[in-house]
Amino acid sequence: MRSLLLAVMLSFPTLVMAQNPAPQSARQALIEMFLGTAANHLERHLPDVTKKSFSRLNSSESQTLLAELSSLSSQLKASGAKVETFDTGQTILTVADRAQESQRLEVTVERDDLVGDEDEIELALHLPQDVKEQVLPITPHVTFAMKTEGDVWRLTDITVIVKFPLADPDFLKSIEDSQHKKNEQATVWAMRTIGAAEEGYHAKRGSYACSLAALADANKPGPEGGVYLDPELATGKKGGYVFAISGCDALHYKAVAEPAIEDSGQRAFCTDERGAMRASADGKATTCLSSGEEVDPKMYPQYGVGSVD
Repeated sequence: MRSLLLAVMLSFPTLVMAQNPAPQSARQALIEMFLGTAANHLERHLPDVTKKSFSRLNSSESQTLLAELSSLSSQLKASGAKVETFDTGQTILTVADRAQESQRLEVTVERDDLVGDEDEIELALHLPQDVKEQVLPITPHVTFAMKTEGDVWRLTDITVIVKFPLADPDFLKSIEDSQHKKNEQATVWAMRTIGAAEEGYHAKRGSYACSLAALADANKPGPEGGVYLDPELATGKKGGYVFAISGCDALHYKAVAEPAIEDSGQRAFCTDERGAMRASADGKATTCLSSGEEVDPKMYPQYGVGSVD
């Protein structure tokens, strides 16, 4: 009898926990809110005043927003992504490409301040490297303020913070690299435009133009105009580059684009009557003309790099 009583006493806490499961944490509520599958997983965690306001608005915009947020989980699954959530630990969410799991978006918990019936959870979004290179190299932080209402965690406030570490050399270098890439892409397009304009000029006059001003003047918008050169490019300076044409006669011309700032790390570009685009890593037009490497057309498909049609 004594052993039976002891067994009951030892098992009692387990029985109580089984009948009364641990209450949902604010973190679990946040996961359920955006990635749940129940019919009301989003609305359940909105404050009553918010739900009443949305119902009074009854606008297509508010309903669309709620529908998009509510279907976030199904959208991710439909995309084929591998989605994982974590109730504890530094990582709260990962979204990975099943074909290439190294390309993974990760959301981490930077802060979780629980005080009574209120909690503030700060999350940081870490983008895959290839995506990060296309946007500003920053890590957005979002803080969700939660408060219990009717024994349910409700989302009361969202704060978005984007930090720009202006004294961080790596951050500054990444901004420079991003801008340089955009400058080079625009310069490739400008050089392509110059090449096409030269071909049109030659077809009408039997020789190539020796200045951008002459090209611009000969290709003004109108019924007889050719390839349009915008006024900025016609000045010879655009997008951090200096453009020039030389060596012009009835058979030849040379067009170059050199970075306006020396040692900026940007490449120089050049082309001629053959239409091929070349580049030099040292940023020197003379190097490009003498020994520049041909630009791979696949790198700039939207700009049609290659021979002039």
